[in-house]
Order: sequence, then C-alpha cells, then structure tokens
Amino acid sequence: EVTKLLSHNSETVRKKAIITMHRFYQLAPDVVTADELYEKVRKVLCDRDPAVMGSCLNVIEEMAKEDPVKFKDLIPSLVSILKQICEHRLPTDFDYHRVPAPWMQIRL
Repeated sequence: EVTKLLSHNSETVRKKAIITMHRFYQLAPDVVTADELYEKVRKVLCDRDPAVMGSCLNVIEEMAKEDPVKFKDLIPSLVSILKQICEHRLPTDFDYHRVPAPWMQIRL
C-alpha cells in the first residue's frame, strides 16, 4: 500500500510515504527489504518536488552508512542536486537566511 503512495499527486503524501518506508525498513526489515527501499529511493530522488527529494536524502544517508558502495552510482545525481541548490534553482521556501537549502547541502 505504501509503495503506491510514492506516485501520489500530493507531494506531502509522497514525502510521508518515503519516510514511512524507511521506518518500516528500520523496524521490520523483512517487510521492506534493503533492495526494495533502494529501488524506491532511486526513483524518488528524481522527484519534481524538493521536499520529497530532501526526505529521500535522509534515507540515502542512513542506508549509505550501512553499504556505501551500493550508492556509488547515485553520485552524479547527488552532485547535480547540489549544483541546483547552489545555483538557487530551488524555491526560496528552502532558503535559510539567504543560504539555499542548507539542510539538504549538509546531507549531500
């Protein structure tokens, strides 16, 4: 059910869905496997909404602590996201004292 919500029209629902899947993975790895979560995270990383993308970065950071080699192929995408942030291409809602998306920059 939760995986279907990753393609929901509302960005809030998509964001909560990826957070929920990560929590399921933490609490019950037999329900949501690492491979399944990895596959979903790869898709959600390219979401059109920066909030969804940002919640995905938290999941990637946690999972990369366990197996960093698995995320090596995402480096170009992550660098591209960082470049977008530094070039102020995200909405100003993500700025903090005129610093573009500092919390996302920290995750990257």
